[in-house]
Amino acid sequence: MSKRKCLSFKQKNLILQEVDKGVKKKDIALKFDILLNSLSTIIKNRDKLQNYVSSNSCSKRLRTRVYEDVDEAVLKLIHTMRDKNVPISGPFVIEKAFQFTKTLGYDQFLGSNG
Repeated sequence: MSKRKCLSFKQKNLILQEVDKGVKKKDIALKFDILLNSLSTIIKNRDKLQNYVSSNSCSKRLRTRVYEDVDEAVLKLIHTMRDKNVPISGPFVIEKAFQFTKTLGYDQFLGSNG
């Protein structure tokens, strides 16, 4: 077995399906080449994994957003501008994000390139 393995949400859901079928934990760990501790953690976090709906089931980490409404507003702006074939730049997007945060009342927003 490998020392450390990062599984996608899709793989973790497959593991949970195997657990639900009643397959022995040891057999599941061997099949997916993971440690029993990792399997126990996946089972313990079942609710979080099943509640996470991803457009990309190959993702491996759940990334949370602090300012979801700002992200959505910026994304909508980007889509609108691209639909109109207007060129946009990184500094422009960052400036708009700061404008949205002021409008929405966030005082401690720190923008990033991500």
